[in-house]
Amino acid sequence: MQKYLIMLTALLFAGLLLLGCQPPSEETPSKVETTKEAPVKSEKSAQGEKEKKSVDSCGPEFKALADNAVVELHGTGDKDILILTDPLCWHCRLAHKLLGEYPEKYRSLKLSFFPRKSFIGSDMAAWILEDAVGTDDLKTKVDFAYKYLKQPETEDLAEARTVVLSQFLVFFPQLLGDSTIEEVYDRLQKEYEPHVLKSAALAKAAKIPGTPVLIAGKHMVIGYGPDAWLKTLDKNEICE
Repeated sequence: MQKYLIMLTALLFAGLLLLGCQPPSEETPSKVETTKEAPVKSEKSAQGEKEKKSVDSCGPEFKALADNAVVELHGTGDKDILILTDPLCWHCRLAHKLLGEYPEKYRSLKLSFFPRKSFIGSDMAAWILEDAVGTDDLKTKVDFAYKYLKQPETEDLAEARTVVLSQFLVFFPQLLGDSTIEEVYDRLQKEYEPHVLKSAALAKAAKIPGTPVLIAGKHMVIGYGPDAWLKTLDKNEICE
């Protein structure tokens, strides 16, 4: 394991120096759905669209998601928002970048982690970020996860988690302390896996299809699109 960690560290530094994998352009957003009804062509299609869009983001399922979220960042605005997110999801990363550029549009930004199977190992990143709650380097670790963390090139879950953990250890060696990487892995899994699994279960109960999702008061946006997100953040209809 130590030999593997040393090799991984060297490769990681080389990858970062070369600027590695680049994210997709913001000009190509993911599929976006909002809770506002879109124009329709017939009565039948109107009914179908209404049923599809009639999601109450002020309902108990979404309150449970917000109450359960523990990773919280702060802006300079006056609105509390919630993001359902996966640290290795490219569109989640574009959303994180956007929100970092407009801190005046929110007061509190909560992250509810919804690790996706297509981003193997991302649950380890969620565990590490939840472990950082209450520390001075929470925001630094969140930024690292959403800007620099590389997708593991393996189909083995335990190995992918180790790759993610190893990347964090390169830049946050204090996370290791006097422990071995195996001991840190086991501690994080024991302390935070149940909570992240609960977050994912709550997202499924709220019928969230994927990530990212923005919830701002009475409005919700499924998928990422800068225009849709900024317009939603500018709305002032809060849950009562």
